[in-house]
Amino acid sequence: MSHAAHRYGTVEELRRDYNILVKPYKALDDVDEHTREEAIRKTEAMAKIAYDAGAVNLGRRSGCIGRGDSFDDIMKWKSLQGFFAAFSDKEKLKKALKEYKERDYGISVVAGGLIEEIFAMCGEIGIKPHTILYSLGVWGKTDLLPSEDHLKITTLCGHHMISPAMIDHYVGQIRKGKITAEAASRKLAGPCVCGIFNTDRAASVLTRMAQK
Repeated sequence: MSHAAHRYGTVEELRRDYNILVKPYKALDDVDEHTREEAIRKTEAMAKIAYDAGAVNLGRRSGCIGRGDSFDDIMKWKSLQGFFAAFSDKEKLKKALKEYKERDYGISVVAGGLIEEIFAMCGEIGIKPHTILYSLGVWGKTDLLPSEDHLKITTLCGHHMISPAMIDHYVGQIRKGKITAEAASRKLAGPCVCGIFNTDRAASVLTRMAQK
């Protein structure tokens, strides 16, 4: 899940930021209707497990709970597209992964976060990771990048749908008392409809930026 590999922050901040992608095998697009329906049903059940476990955001192309869409409305779209979810508590992610293992749905799950934290979690559950995607950082003219605080928010959306200017707008609104950091984080989550944007982390960074 390469677009989730470059989330920016300190080790302590990243210990409050985990994400998953759950997606059926793409070739299911070409199989019989019964098999497709079964895969969709399993994916929906897995989404409900993540939601009930305490995901701070969950979404797909039909919307995301981080911006205020209801879980039920998001899941009305019957698709093999799968879903994304973000967690700010590793114990809540572990709860979801543990249930996935117990139910053995046979659908691919990709978990993102600090590698030592993810590996430890898998060891506790009894899962053996088979593939690793590791970020080696950002190279080139890094002086052209936005500030560290901006990057801590923009990289929460791996498709870069959240601009630094949008962040500055809401920081200004927070300073004027026109919006809370929590409400501003939900606004920022709007363009990132896949649901990988961690609204808890964003609110924390926005609060700090507004106090400067």
